[in-house]
Amino acid sequence: MAEEGISFDKMTEDELVAMLEEQNRLLQQNSKVPYLPPRQGSELERLASVSSTTSGTSSTAATTESSSNNVRAGTSASSVLGSILSAVLHPDGTDKTSPVQSLTKDSSSSSEPVDEYQVWGDLLATWDDAQKRKLKTVQKLVRSGIPGKVRGLAWQMMSGAKNIALQHGYVELLERDSPCEKQIRRDLARTFPDHAFFKEKDSLGQEALFNVMKAYSLHDREVGYCQGSPFIVGLLLMQMPEEDAFGVLVRIMQEYRLRELFKPSMSELGICLHQLDSLVQEHLTELYGHFQAQGFQSTMYASSWFLTLFASALPLGMVFRIMDLFLLEGMDAVFRVSMAVLQDACDELLNLDMEGMVKLLQNSLKQRFGDPAKQAELFQQAFEVKINSRKLKKVGKDFQLQRERETEETVENRRLRNENQILLHRIGILEEETQTLAHRLIEGQVTRANEAEEVFTLRREMVQLRKQLQELSDTRSSTPSAEDVERLQHRVGQLEEDSDELTLLRQREADMASALAGSQARIADLASQTVELCRLQRRETELTTEVSTLKEDVGLLQDQLAERNRQLALLDDPGSGTACSESPLYCQQPVNGVAANEADC
Repeated sequence: MAEEGISFDKMTEDELVAMLEEQNRLLQQNSKVPYLPPRQGSELERLASVSSTTSGTSSTAATTESSSNNVRAGTSASSVLGSILSAVLHPDGTDKTSPVQSLTKDSSSSSEPVDEYQVWGDLLATWDDAQKRKLKTVQKLVRSGIPGKVRGLAWQMMSGAKNIALQHGYVELLERDSPCEKQIRRDLARTFPDHAFFKEKDSLGQEALFNVMKAYSLHDREVGYCQGSPFIVGLLLMQMPEEDAFGVLVRIMQEYRLRELFKPSMSELGICLHQLDSLVQEHLTELYGHFQAQGFQSTMYASSWFLTLFASALPLGMVFRIMDLFLLEGMDAVFRVSMAVLQDACDELLNLDMEGMVKLLQNSLKQRFGDPAKQAELFQQAFEVKINSRKLKKVGKDFQLQRERETEETVENRRLRNENQILLHRIGILEEETQTLAHRLIEGQVTRANEAEEVFTLRREMVQLRKQLQELSDTRSSTPSAEDVERLQHRVGQLEEDSDELTLLRQREADMASALAGSQARIADLASQTVELCRLQRRETELTTEVSTLKEDVGLLQDQLAERNRQLALLDDPGSGTACSESPLYCQQPVNGVAANEADC
């Protein structure tokens, strides 16, 4: 075919590549598409290589010069790019009929079929403008399917991976060591094990996959490496060189919520699963009730759908189209396809138990949708699913707030438990002090009783001695004998000593009374603390009841996960090539936000 005097059918592969690079440079000067430096394995060279089997080998430099002159004479960059893509993709000179004729500008006035590669060439050449002004047209084109031979370039444009600095940084990252290398190596063989590009050990595909995953684990240390992400990288590597794949991976991680899915806590995955549950409850009420009756949680079947964008569940051709939709619509595309899968299998799921549902949704989807007609029907169902993005965001926000409250309650429960332990320790110490004071109080009371008895005896003796003294005074002369005086003085001395001792005893009694008053004050303080402790113990009892309920729920979920692991272990067949991504990768996914044990490095 020809475009404004340019004869592409007679050009060799080298000449086509040279022209592609020239047009790419012109587009870069116009700031419409990023400049892709010529390098081995670049997207444009890979596209041009398709024409190598049919393009002629006798082209002359005059043809190339003529083409260049025609371009400089006024051929638009976008038209030439579309023509070059058409020439590369149709080296035999034939036009391909496209289902998107009605979407082009001149389709209403022309009855001839429109070349979809020409349409996509024009679209990619003016991508920024098309995104702003022709969003519905772009949506229709993407939903119709991006042509496979321009898909890699389209993904780069759709994701906005235009930063050449990322490619330079990629080379620098490869020169460093990553702590996740061992985990990455372990999972290489589990990623697309049946695909020729990845199935051979130490193949170019596996090495490229390792390089991209290693570079990203160093680029984003918070995420590092997470099982499931190699499937997304594998999809990118099937369409573009590893430098470009790294750039697209960085963009979709940052702009499409995937980074939040792959964080160690995997909190975003729990939100997505809860949002999917709300959609199932709204659109498939009967199926939702069946899931609840069987204890069948969305984490048992949908975790891998979100983490791999269905790469581990559906045929590869469908996964490419899902990636097309994902780059255009974001996470809504995954919700649409998920709902379409459940709608398609709804009648069968209603008649299955938990084991049967796991087998159907995890192991049988590739066979179920192997027919292209069935695939087209599924995508049509997905496009018809009505999703209220605002309502879905509200559901996710409410779930996140609820989970934060539960977390706060757990933290408060731990704090109260620690305070309770401290109070119990203090109460133990106070009880020991109370026992000591009570023992001393009893001893003081016994001592006071003994002293009172001694005082009573002394007073009685003094009364008797006074009586005796009075009698002696009455019976004898007024001048007592020396012996009587000495005896009386001795007795009076003894009484004075007893009086002094009595004074000391009274002083000790006053001290004991003061100590007793202090002890009573401490006992009153202990009584108030005991009341507060009782209140805290009641609060602890309430929190313990709540924690027990939560533990029962967690235990139920763990039993369900254990049952699923057992079922997946029974279904695991190392020779089938699919078990590697369905058994060890996702059997430990988090339950509504609870992180897996091997989520990442």
